Amino acid sequence: MALAYVPPANIELLEGMDALAVYRFGDRMVNHYFCRTCGIHPFHDTVERPGVLRFNLGCVKGLDPLALEVKLIDGRSF
Repeated sequence: MALAYVPPANIELLEGMDALAVYRFGDRMVNHYFCRTCGIHPFHDTVERPGVLRFNLGCVKGLDPLALEVKLIDGRSF
């Protein structure tokens, strides 16, 4: 996942929103979008900031996520 959230003005969704389902778990504050066909998680937003998305970098056309520097995040410290 990208570290930063992207505002709607910087996003161009080409197609396929109708193929996505939303899942909310835990505190139900994050909308996790999943493909109904293959199960991939392309992005999510938060209930507090709908439309401001954080992307799965493996879903960004023309981007090789394996070529990026990896920053590990300790999820227990959030």
